Amino acid sequence: MIAELISRFGRLEDTPTGVVEDRLRRVADDEHVFTSLMPGAAREQAAASTERWRDGRPAGRLDGLPVAVKDCIDVAGTPTTNGSLVDAEASATRDAGIVRALRASGAIVIGKANLSELAFSGIGTNPHFGSPVNPLSRDEPLITGGSSSGSAAAVASGQVPLAVGTDTSGSVRVPAALCGVVGYKASEGRFPRDGVRTLSPTLDSIGVLVPTAADLVVVTAALDPCVGSPGPRAPGPVRLVVPEDEVVADVAPEVAAWFRGAVEELSVLDDVRVERRPLPVLAAAQELMDRHGTLVAAEAFCGYGRLLDGTSAGLLDSAVVRRLRLASRVVSTVGPVRAHMTTLRERVAAELDGGLLLCPTVRDAPPAVSLVTASADVFDRWNARILRTTMLLSYLGMPGVSVPRGDGRRRGLGLLVSAPDGHDRAVIRAAQLIDDAPTNPHHVNR
Repeated sequence: MIAELISRFGRLEDTPTGVVEDRLRRVADDEHVFTSLMPGAAREQAAASTERWRDGRPAGRLDGLPVAVKDCIDVAGTPTTNGSLVDAEASATRDAGIVRALRASGAIVIGKANLSELAFSGIGTNPHFGSPVNPLSRDEPLITGGSSSGSAAAVASGQVPLAVGTDTSGSVRVPAALCGVVGYKASEGRFPRDGVRTLSPTLDSIGVLVPTAADLVVVTAALDPCVGSPGPRAPGPVRLVVPEDEVVADVAPEVAAWFRGAVEELSVLDDVRVERRPLPVLAAAQELMDRHGTLVAAEAFCGYGRLLDGTSAGLLDSAVVRRLRLASRVVSTVGPVRAHMTTLRERVAAELDGGLLLCPTVRDAPPAVSLVTASADVFDRWNARILRTTMLLSYLGMPGVSVPRGDGRRRGLGLLVSAPDGHDRAVIRAAQLIDDAPTNPHHVNR
């Protein structure tokens, strides 16, 4: 989609002005996906991009492409709300590093995308700016997942072909899966994080959401040629390791059936080898966090615990208040989790032995908003379950791409391919292979 749109610009069959105007009209018809829009600046930039294409001198590989930016990332001249009334900041004076990279490639920011308050929930609801509804919803509204809720909804609904988010415990991968799009969590140090509001300094990462894995290749090549450029491929088939562990065993029956069919389809490809075996490091890391708490919780409290004092707590999402209060207990217990992190990351690389981990992104299909918000206890249980797989893999330092395969695209089910830290190119290549491989409807529907 993105490559074709850029090609149309190059052939003068379409213009950034026309595309941006069309996307702004679409955005205006959909509530709660964006916290703010920048129509004036977007139109000016689109006009300049149109002239560059007519002159045959595009600024970069994404020149004229409309983009949404999660509202915890600074865009000069607009407020950064972080999805909050009490943690919002006045208009940013400088673009964040990832926004500067987008602009250098010619992309046009049309607005700031909604998110869970403080980026601290996997559900995607927001009581202050309204909650985006999953575009896959039919009879009843479904959750988008979070925290990059608006970013995922914007791409899934066709409002933008590219959205930028952040991923700490699954905040890009989860909503990508639940909304039926592709979501990439980069290795922690892959992209600059200046100008990005921090939830967990240790685990925060930049991520992107796009319609297809082919689009992801185009975008990452524009933002970081070392990751996105094709380059020489390693000899032999891609090895996908399906772990005989909780991340596959503890899923809803419909997810299990879909995942089994998808793996069978991939197993018959000439350039794929599927290995089913235990990865003991997954259980070891999960047990450690279950016993001592998570780094995300501890670091979130260190950054935002101050908001529980005085009148601020009354202006916070009640779900965020509950999580921060629980997180206050983790600060004193999380030491072993931090102490063992490096060793466990080395273990996951050793146990994968050159392979890539493959599992469902989320253990359930997207639930109804009414179900998840029925009570505080129900909300908190769903939040923990939705993030359980991706939070584990974040702790292990694994970049990953969630790919909606077959009818998973309309059902909100994603295949998550992950690799040890720094192996972003491998997971992006594997994601494209997975996305491009033919599907058998008898497999994914049974």
